[in-house]
Amino acid sequence: MTFDLKTIGAFGLLLLFTACQPKNEQEPEACQAPMSLIAQSNCESGYQGTFLIASDYKETTEASILFEIFPQKDTLSNETNVKSAWKNGSNQHDRILISDSVIGNSPKFLVQVSINCSGTELKSKYFAFVKRPAANPACFVWRQVNI
Repeated sequence: MTFDLKTIGAFGLLLLFTACQPKNEQEPEACQAPMSLIAQSNCESGYQGTFLIASDYKETTEASILFEIFPQKDTLSNETNVKSAWKNGSNQHDRILISDSVIGNSPKFLVQVSINCSGTELKSKYFAFVKRPAANPACFVWRQVNI
């Protein structure tokens, strides 16, 4: 079987044309819930309340972040009862200021951060913070602890 130069050239052009066509397949958008969270008391942040900052996440252009707070009655509890939870999105996206009335006098609180990526909700692990005294006796700090 022999091929002439015209046939080989036409075949080469066909391959080149096919390879240059845009793909109709859309790659899934990378999305990941926050892997880190910082909690700052009003003495640390300068804001009245507890300031939360989420980081180490990947989002799409349509993503939204929600913070769910679970105040605890003591430092040993790890209750994630939906009835006691407070959930809200943030207009600063990865940062939110939690009112003192949400956490109250709780010595500990849990947080779960979720990110909505194209209709799919991805949740972070639970982050736990315990109230600790600060150098200034009028202040306290939130220290992250393992659950």
